[in-house]
Amino acid sequence: MKRNNTTGLALIALSLMVLGSSPAIARNHWGNGDGGMWQQNVSALTAEQQTAAQKIDNDYDSQTRSLRQQLTSKQYEYNALLTASSPDSAKISAVAKEMTSLRQSLNDQQVKRDIAMVEAGVPRGTGMGCGGSGYHRGGGHMGMGHW
Repeated sequence: MKRNNTTGLALIALSLMVLGSSPAIARNHWGNGDGGMWQQNVSALTAEQQTAAQKIDNDYDSQTRSLRQQLTSKQYEYNALLTASSPDSAKISAVAKEMTSLRQSLNDQQVKRDIAMVEAGVPRGTGMGCGGSGYHRGGGHMGMGHW
């Protein structure tokens, strides 16, 4: 019996559109430095540094929201293509290349963010983020693959 993957892909796409429109989903809340929570040693920052770090963090979030949503959608698409009854290797490779390009764009934005933090006088390891990652944002994990 042949499976109808078109319906499944349409449902996945629809659910991603709904999830992607939520501001809570737009940020990476999977615990790898992208949660936007202050670290415990943030008290070492001056009020000006805290304000600058918060602004830089907010700007980074708004500038990368679309990229992160696109990457999440591509990850779902990639996984759906892999589970097809007859996987199309050319399509899978194309989506994988798109994911690589999106990751590179995110990395470029992270570098800009790191530079902005340094220029604002925020010492590494005391800014925004979770754990020991400092203000550098980690990749995140969605249970379906690493980004």
